[in-house]
Amino acid sequence: MQIAVTAKKMELSPELRSYAEEKIGRLEKYLDGIMEANILLRLEKHRAIAEATLHAKHADFTGKEDHDDLYAAIDGLSDKLERQVRKYKTRHLSRRRGAKPASEMLQETGTITIHGAASAEAALAYPVVKETVIHLDRLTPDQAITRMEVHGDNFWVFADAERGLLSVAYRRKDGGYGVIRSED
Repeated sequence: MQIAVTAKKMELSPELRSYAEEKIGRLEKYLDGIMEANILLRLEKHRAIAEATLHAKHADFTGKEDHDDLYAAIDGLSDKLERQVRKYKTRHLSRRRGAKPASEMLQETGTITIHGAASAEAALAYPVVKETVIHLDRLTPDQAITRMEVHGDNFWVFADAERGLLSVAYRRKDGGYGVIRSED
């Protein structure tokens, strides 16, 4: 695999170049067909950004990660790309070998209920390690955010007080809050 590391708005040290090449080069052990990798490292104000594009025989993988430290951004980027490559390989191999669809394999175990093919493919790549049963309280988004803060969670699932439909309140990376509401 050919790896090209470029830097923008910063000096690229040999140590940083070799670290990025080593971390992204490890992805080759998951998928042999990766032909080239383009890595872009840059600094913007108070954060370091690492971006990469991997070109394989039948697919391309991209990722972007930002962090305070450039080495941590490269680590996060490597983890992101590894998940993409592993998911692609799992899906590609199961189709190629004529295996059962992912939804059938998971429904036979009886541990996960699958609704649609997309969630079945995601469940294969990311095994469920904890399952929680909740009672949907009828709340306003403000009440849900308050409960989320009290419990120290990053999200809160609730029934909308007005319509009684499933909703999720969540904490955004920028420190604000968001609400996802289901349709009627």
